[in-house]
Amino acid sequence: MPRTGRALAGQLLSTLALLAALVWIGRAHLRAGRPDTWLLSPLDGLAIALGGDGPHPMRQRLGLLLLALVCFAAWRHRRRARLAYRPGPVDVHEFTDATPGRSAPVDDLKSQFCQRLSETHIYPPYAGPADPPPETFLDVAGGVDPRSGNPLVMLLQMLPRLWPRIGYRVTGVLQVRAQEPCYGVSATVTSFLHGGRSAMTTQWGGTWEEATRRTAYWVLATILPVTRLGRAAPWRNWYGRELPAALFAAYNKGKELQDRRQFDEALRYYGEALRLDPFNADLRVMVASVQEEMGLFLDALDTYQSALVLREQGGWYDDHLWTTRTDRLRNLPRHLLGTLRRLRHRPDSIKLRYQYACTLAYTERTVHQWFKSDGVGDREKVRRQMRERLEKAFVDRYWPVVVTFADAPGEPAAKEWLRRVLREFPEATRVVFQVAAAQELYRLREDMVLAWFVRSTRSEVTHSTLLLLRDVWAPLRLAKAWHDWAATGWQPAVFPATHGPVGPFDDGGCLAGWWRRGPRTRAWRLSREWPCGGALLDRAIRRAQRRRWPRRPLRSFDFYNAACTYAFALKGYFPDLERSTPAYLSAAGRALWRGRRLIADALPLAYPPRWHRRPATPAVPARPVVPTATPHPLPPPVAPLVAKAVEQLRAALACAESGVAADRLRRWILSSEPDLAPLRRLQDFGYFEEEVYPSLKVVLPRPDKVINSRMSAYAKELLCQGAVLLEQTWHDRALPPQTADPHQLIRWLDLDAETWDTLCRIALDHARYWRDRAEFIRLLREAVDPVRIAEARFPPSIPRYDDLCLAGSDRLVGDGSRGAESIERLARHNIALVDRRLNAIYQTVAEHAGDGSLRARRRLAELDYRGEPLRGDEAQGICTRQAGRWHQVAEEMRETGPVVDTSGLTALRPRERER
Repeated sequence: MPRTGRALAGQLLSTLALLAALVWIGRAHLRAGRPDTWLLSPLDGLAIALGGDGPHPMRQRLGLLLLALVCFAAWRHRRRARLAYRPGPVDVHEFTDATPGRSAPVDDLKSQFCQRLSETHIYPPYAGPADPPPETFLDVAGGVDPRSGNPLVMLLQMLPRLWPRIGYRVTGVLQVRAQEPCYGVSATVTSFLHGGRSAMTTQWGGTWEEATRRTAYWVLATILPVTRLGRAAPWRNWYGRELPAALFAAYNKGKELQDRRQFDEALRYYGEALRLDPFNADLRVMVASVQEEMGLFLDALDTYQSALVLREQGGWYDDHLWTTRTDRLRNLPRHLLGTLRRLRHRPDSIKLRYQYACTLAYTERTVHQWFKSDGVGDREKVRRQMRERLEKAFVDRYWPVVVTFADAPGEPAAKEWLRRVLREFPEATRVVFQVAAAQELYRLREDMVLAWFVRSTRSEVTHSTLLLLRDVWAPLRLAKAWHDWAATGWQPAVFPATHGPVGPFDDGGCLAGWWRRGPRTRAWRLSREWPCGGALLDRAIRRAQRRRWPRRPLRSFDFYNAACTYAFALKGYFPDLERSTPAYLSAAGRALWRGRRLIADALPLAYPPRWHRRPATPAVPARPVVPTATPHPLPPPVAPLVAKAVEQLRAALACAESGVAADRLRRWILSSEPDLAPLRRLQDFGYFEEEVYPSLKVVLPRPDKVINSRMSAYAKELLCQGAVLLEQTWHDRALPPQTADPHQLIRWLDLDAETWDTLCRIALDHARYWRDRAEFIRLLREAVDPVRIAEARFPPSIPRYDDLCLAGSDRLVGDGSRGAESIERLARHNIALVDRRLNAIYQTVAEHAGDGSLRARRRLAELDYRGEPLRGDEAQGICTRQAGRWHQVAEEMRETGPVVDTSGLTALRPRERER
């Protein structure tokens, strides 16, 4: 372990001692006529010691020389500790070829090894000399030229060799053995700190590339826990310990696949990493981020919840969530020490709690999947288990928020009411989730004051961000959920017909005892009506942005959250395209559904808004203009919200710190953020998109749930490419040299039958379950030649929405409209086309093809058991029939549906044929 603190202390002490000795000699033996100054005393002492003049004895010179050597040794040790901790460059020696024929590609493998080191963004390969640094005086003296005769020259020759330049050295020996895997690399890692300690291993693989990759991962896993990178996520718990190479390899492969948007395999590798390190909360956060990218929002909520209570003793978090300011002031030392101790042990808790609260508040995604029951097979079982687990956690944690809603006072009645709501009533569940998210943000905002004293907890979650979310964003979302619940008649509890339940922020409400008066009053002003007025919302956002601590200019994330808040307020002026009018409405519900606020602004709620601004026509047109209907302008309540939302988005992009942050904002703005869904329907956002993110193609309007179209297009591309690869593979197997061995053909048929069984599950569930897709990818990698897979770039990445060409989009874009109903209907139509193709595959191909593979396999097994050879071209016929079946699957998936365009220039026209 490099002790950089001790090395720095030794360096400072030895340097100060040397300076003190020089000052003492210089002031004690001051030359005549020289002014007595502290700044010149060290120089005088150095001149006296080197010049030899002065009345001081020889033992002072020897003591000064010894002190100088100690100081140089301390600086040298500090340099080595810094190279080992920073870390410094890795000296990769030339690999030694120990194979029998000396035929190993040494230079190529070393290049791949160095590439692996650089791809992980950890260590740059060392381009310096290959000689190891000297360890003893004889090593140093061996590089000195004695013919110079000048002691100063000899000293200058010795010092560069004594000064460390590299932190670690890696040597490798290439080996080959008879059994599989037959290719191996024996690697030795040497650290030049504390005498050059070494570690050695031999990694084997089926190819030279695989063995080299495993060796690179082992080298990185060996060095990482002793460097400063071991203190960062996700390796905090492994600092100073032996990190398993398999864990680092699984994490690194999963991160690489996540960056390439191959999320199915990324989740599989992250699952392997979690199996090796189940208590790593940072890994769980990364898993949740992948699940959100795939549209598995309920799975992400479950992952955040499990990471939140990881290694928790005695339900500390639940108790901490429901503490008032009076309780904290009464037990101030215990509260402060307990919170600081948890933040010190769990520095990831601030970001984790923030992500959890935001996911909990996105009820249009989580509650929708909570009550959705379209799963088939294992996916339905996993979702049911997930709901039961979350229900148990939510009932135990959030029962205080429903005390005012329950039929009777007390904890048992509140838990029973909440349990019933989570099972039967979506609208009430949305209110419970929003109130819970508001309480989470309130407690997180209080804990951020203490988190400032723990350095490793600092992230993009700032005080100003949490202030805006707590005082504006969360109450606004709660207001919408509250009014939607009122529209259903205040179910499931029976309330008085005139009043209904007490609001969460009202006096006597469920949050009145937990929130301070100031934040509760500000939240009550925003949540008492829906839609929220523009002036009230603008004043609340400005107040939250001004109150920031410490005083710093607003960052990109602050502007982005403000834009999301303005855009979410637009939902009050749009009809909900997914919700149908309930059969029974209360008085408040009837008033809401009639749109009393919208009618007052001359904006009927019964029709979808079609507000499109067009550029002004020139004064003298070049040709006659056909008169058209003038589009409706933006009504007074909507226009300021749209203008301020777009203004905040421009400010967020202008303040982006780097290109990585700008690209992340682009993904959130255009596709991922649910709060911006109503803003994307308007032409003002279309102008903003075309100005900020120019495209070489026609810009398509975007549906509210972009991820559904992306995943449907991905499923189509995955099955189509996989079927084409298997078809080509079976055609290659039909050649005579490969079909001569019946045992090999039996193994092929076994693997093919398993692949058809996986395809049946995929088609039956409409490719919704990621584990089935990941299993299909694994089986195909096992069956197809790796070179062909690499050439085909299989598996495909999940496409961006900009790369999609939906069937029928030419008619939508050609008229220049961006109607919400049109794009939603078109997106659902394309998803239905892919689902119908999958139904056709399941009914006509998959089941029969799997049975055909098993019948052919049994036929070959019987012939092998009786010792009879294959007759004629029977094996070739089996391969040809299997290729034809996979060709049928490829044609079925190629027929219609969304098409992925990767060129950015070609105009694609998907076919519309249906059966």
